[in-house]
Amino acid sequence: MKAIAHIHTDLPQKFGIPRNSFLAPHLQGRIVFEPEFALPAAVEGLDEFSHIWLLWEFQNGTPGGAAADIAADLATKDKSGATSKWTPSVRPPRLGGVERHGVFATRSPFRPNPIGLTCVKLDHVELTPQGPVIHVLAADLRDDTPIYDIKPYIPFADCHPEATGGWIEDAPWHELEVDFPDQLRARFAALAEASKLEGLIEVLRQDPRRAGSKHEPDRVYHLAYAGFDVAFTVDRDMLHVLGLD
Repeated sequence: MKAIAHIHTDLPQKFGIPRNSFLAPHLQGRIVFEPEFALPAAVEGLDEFSHIWLLWEFQNGTPGGAAADIAADLATKDKSGATSKWTPSVRPPRLGGVERHGVFATRSPFRPNPIGLTCVKLDHVELTPQGPVIHVLAADLRDDTPIYDIKPYIPFADCHPEATGGWIEDAPWHELEVDFPDQLRARFAALAEASKLEGLIEVLRQDPRRAGSKHEPDRVYHLAYAGFDVAFTVDRDMLHVLGLD
């Protein structure tokens, strides 16, 4: 297979990538087609759908999200840095990185084939001189991730109200409170698109740190987002934004 497009997001590193797309519904993404596929006819009718499926590739054995940190010690790498082995069991971040489940019972990024599947909200399709650009929301992908295919989300076929969530239902997700001082919010809004602020808060609320991180209230973490270096600390259930560079 070859990439038909690449997605551009505000998260250039794996640190901070949400563990699921709709945990951060305001994260923005732009899907830009490769020249061979940048044809308006190829997306005709797509804007009639509210959501789309993306099939994409985890890059260089280091896919986004805290799941990569948990699985890193379970996979071997070759000299190029690419993952050369998968393991039958992994430790999902949702369980604090301490309990194991079969890789096929999880969405761990370390799999026999580095294929990702994400449902995103379709914002709009922009027709440009270089070809169509698809604008989406709730994109849990790192910037410049290769896209292999795009399919419409079809409610009557893809939604199953009777579905059960397996072990996920016994591990409800815990979010942090975010202390984001007004002066820093104003600075961000003045230097970036105001619409990106909600996405940043959603990313921080999900706790970008490695699952099972020990309590280090004085440790300063750095998140790359929309061209900013966002410095923050975490004390128990409270995340404090310290600065923007």
